[in-house]
Amino acid sequence: MKELIKWSDMYKLGLEEIDPQHQKLVGIINRLYQVMQESTEKDELNTIFSELTDYAEYHFSTEERHFEEFNYIDKVEHTRSHEAYKERIAHFAKEYEDKGSTILPFQLLDYLGEWWTGHILGEDRKYVECFHEHGLK
Repeated sequence: MKELIKWSDMYKLGLEEIDPQHQKLVGIINRLYQVMQESTEKDELNTIFSELTDYAEYHFSTEERHFEEFNYIDKVEHTRSHEAYKERIAHFAKEYEDKGSTILPFQLLDYLGEWWTGHILGEDRKYVECFHEHGLK
């Protein structure tokens, strides 16, 4: 299977609860990439849009629950980045539903590849020390 993002140890944060969630999200992105390589089946793409939204919501709620629990200093800024992601994905999904453009999923792939790698390697790394200090392994 071709992958847009190859999961590697560099994406691991050392958090048993968070790392598998990140890996699953990367897997959903890679499945979208594979579907785009093979076809543009609208039903399958709509399913992946839903997974991107639903699983990201689940993942974000996990992080945000810990932000509150540990009084993470950058929780407001980090939560804003989650909200921006959700809004952008909703925009992509609506555009695709309304127009059905085959170009749109490729724009989505670009966005997802950049956002998730940047988010995991940048924003998420910032909370690791806080989470570890509060006993999250």
